[in-house]
Amino acid sequence: MASHNTNSQVLATRPFLITFSGIDGAGKTTQIEHLSKFLQEHGLRVLRLSFWDHVAAWSKMRAGVGDRAAGSSHADPGAKASLIPKNNKHIRTWYLTVARAGFYMLDAARLRRLLSRQELRSADVIIFDRYIYDQIANIYSHSLAARIYGKILLKRTPAPDLAFFLDASPAAAFVRKPEYPLEFMFQNRRSFLRLRELVPELIVIPDAAPEDVRSEICFHIRRSRIAECNSTEGKTEVHGGQRSSPSAELL
Repeated sequence: MASHNTNSQVLATRPFLITFSGIDGAGKTTQIEHLSKFLQEHGLRVLRLSFWDHVAAWSKMRAGVGDRAAGSSHADPGAKASLIPKNNKHIRTWYLTVARAGFYMLDAARLRRLLSRQELRSADVIIFDRYIYDQIANIYSHSLAARIYGKILLKRTPAPDLAFFLDASPAAAFVRKPEYPLEFMFQNRRSFLRLRELVPELIVIPDAAPEDVRSEICFHIRRSRIAECNSTEGKTEVHGGQRSSPSAELL
């Protein structure tokens, strides 16, 4: 699935990589939890990572810069934590765009180093909550400069084995998670859909009921090489004192 350039050594040594992208409130966390459980039940060792928490360079500082640009840092002490934007990505100014472009290059370098770590190789599958695609969507546009930058960033980023974009109605997602303005939610969704111009292997999962989304994700899992490896290697793993064996249902 890797259409953009990657470090061959990293790809040869890292686990099977799955990423979930999408607008806030699209249901990524719910689907990641379900997929993690599904794979673990089939004897696979799963490691879940968050791009913002485990990869993003100086994430706290970046959030603070966004707060100052928005003029909203701790402006409403009574606001619910779930309604406070994590990084104010909806704030669009020329200087923040330039800063983000630099930070995203650092993120790509940190991601390569993370995936090359020896301790990660004990996992069979790594699932990322967000990926570099979400970063590009924050600044992507039809401009030539944005397209060139996106291509450069993708060349520096390890390509996942499966990359999912969970499509969702911005209005419905806003009801579930109203951190960002509704107008930005619509704009962010359009940016994600345009990303397929640069990343044709990005799998768009249509907006649907959670169970239908799960079925679509599992369909792609069963068609991937992780299903073949799971069936041929016959891996087993101890979960809570009980050994689980791979099931033919994964195929």
